[in-house]
Amino acid sequence: MKQILVLSDNALERQITGKILSSGLEKVHVLYAMETEQALHTLQTEQLDLFVADIPQFNLARCNMIAAARQLAPETPILVLSSGEQEHVSLNIWRLGIRDYLLKPCRPAWIVAAAKALMGENRRQPAAREPEAGRQARYLNDLVEHLRSFQYKKCIQTTREYLDLLYRDEDNVKAVRDEVVNFAAGIADLGAPFGQAVQWKLSSCLEQFRLRFDRQGRKYESYLTLEKMLNIMFDAMEESNFYEVESGQRILNYIDRNLRRGLSLDEAAEYASMSSCYFSKFFKKMTGQNYIAYVTDGKIELAKQMLLDTNMPVINISYELSYGETNYFSKAFKRKVGITPTEFRERNRRTGDESSRMVREQDGCQEGQGK
Repeated sequence: MKQILVLSDNALERQITGKILSSGLEKVHVLYAMETEQALHTLQTEQLDLFVADIPQFNLARCNMIAAARQLAPETPILVLSSGEQEHVSLNIWRLGIRDYLLKPCRPAWIVAAAKALMGENRRQPAAREPEAGRQARYLNDLVEHLRSFQYKKCIQTTREYLDLLYRDEDNVKAVRDEVVNFAAGIADLGAPFGQAVQWKLSSCLEQFRLRFDRQGRKYESYLTLEKMLNIMFDAMEESNFYEVESGQRILNYIDRNLRRGLSLDEAAEYASMSSCYFSKFFKKMTGQNYIAYVTDGKIELAKQMLLDTNMPVINISYELSYGETNYFSKAFKRKVGITPTEFRERNRRTGDESSRMVREQDGCQEGQGK
């Protein structure tokens, strides 16, 4: 017999939901909870097949409850019933990592159908975790989690890591192009919770990428496209109520997204609505680094990427990263890495030239066949 937990602080709502489930499903035992602590205790002590949470309006306490429920019973699917506005509910559902919800009032048949689907899905879960899912699915899943926790830097790092593996391990140019376009399409799909305007921007970006074979064949060009798509979603978070996180993470995202343009301490402090002096102390306490060191480290990592994955001259890279003088950039790079940018490129050169060579050879072959 399957067990379902129904949480609602309204006694009548609890009984109605429980009756709908017990009459619409075979061999189920419905448990009830009227408050968060009781629900979490039941999740921890009972073997449950479904948790139905009636949440009239999302607030911090309710969000914390759902997060705790997922942590205590990660195998138990959650169905949320809510009388809130769809946009607000969908934002919170997405952020908390829940896949299914119903807006009230809803038909009893919808509740039963959702419960059947979730409990059936729960039985199939182990198979879905098998390694055959592929690296692309794993990296997209990682991106979902980083998006939900509003961590831009981790999104970027995950994207870079995926591209490093793809362009290093695959010798077939067409296969590389197909896979990176599919990955971009997967990122575009992640924008669904952000609304139609964001979806249109992502679809437009994806379509342009599909047609740009020069970009698909070069790792850094592909990276710039995927970075642009991630920025479209983080722009939406900035403009909406998605950002229900501590101010520190929001500030870090703003800095990480503006590394190239040389964001000054004063500009970052203004964004954080703090004085420069207070912000400097706040930032050091938050990250363990002073602001200049943090920004410089970020810029050096971008410089390494461009040195390895492009043929861009060092002077152009320094301007791209808003260094006023190439000599200053080279000195900053050497202080951090131990060698000059030119020496770093010569010692480590691999992916950028190799992917460019593959593209030239493949394109030349295709042109020869077309003549």
